[in-house]
Amino acid sequence: MKKHFQTIWIIGASSGIGAALARQFHEKPTSPDQKVIISARNSDKLAELASEMPGLTPVPVDITDQNAVNGAITKVEEQFGLPDLVVLAAGIYSPMKLNAFSAATIRSHVDTNYMGIVNCLEPLLAKMRARKSGEIAVMASVAGYRGLPNASAYGPTKAALINLCESLHTELSGSGVLLRVINPGFVKTRLTEKNDFEMPYLLEPEEAADFIYRGLSGNDKFEIAFPPQFVRQLKLTRILPYPLFFKLMRKLIRA
Repeated sequence: MKKHFQTIWIIGASSGIGAALARQFHEKPTSPDQKVIISARNSDKLAELASEMPGLTPVPVDITDQNAVNGAITKVEEQFGLPDLVVLAAGIYSPMKLNAFSAATIRSHVDTNYMGIVNCLEPLLAKMRARKSGEIAVMASVAGYRGLPNASAYGPTKAALINLCESLHTELSGSGVLLRVINPGFVKTRLTEKNDFEMPYLLEPEEAADFIYRGLSGNDKFEIAFPPQFVRQLKLTRILPYPLFFKLMRKLIRA
């Protein structure tokens, strides 16, 4: 099955996976008259991408500001109509070890990674439900499967997104609106460069974007998760009893 999206909006497209995904859709359009809108806070990066890939339309937005989100949606609707597919890929990441535990760091992650996505979902879900069609893909992470060391700011926001999408997916049944979750493993970006440990199965942004592109355009599965080997290993930890899980995590820390 190959889907045909007329209008695609990628929020969080200034760099990393979002920018690579915009390039995938630009190079392999799913329909003859496909339009791709790219959004992020960094307007300069968006303009640079749009100049590299003619046909992409930059619409800067700060997803932590509900008014800004509403304004961006209005602008997109006026120019293109309500998109067929919206990918919510915006997010931040900072590793946080116990000796640097910080409420401010956690709050910044919640404001962007969780509430920022919620700010987008509220108007988009209402509009797509009224139209009775549309797809939304939310970028979470395999780090949301279970609590991992040094991820106490980032991981909980991704776990919350997975839980939110699971809840909404069921409620949206029969509405014509498809809500999906994307759970990448480690991807080489300016964010993961902050890590001081070896990242297993590390992917280039282009590899991650290829997994996402094929998942979005090829099926209706709820979860797009990759790379497969890493996903299987982490999903196994979800069924481990706590003593075994914590023993494994302590070995991971020592390593």
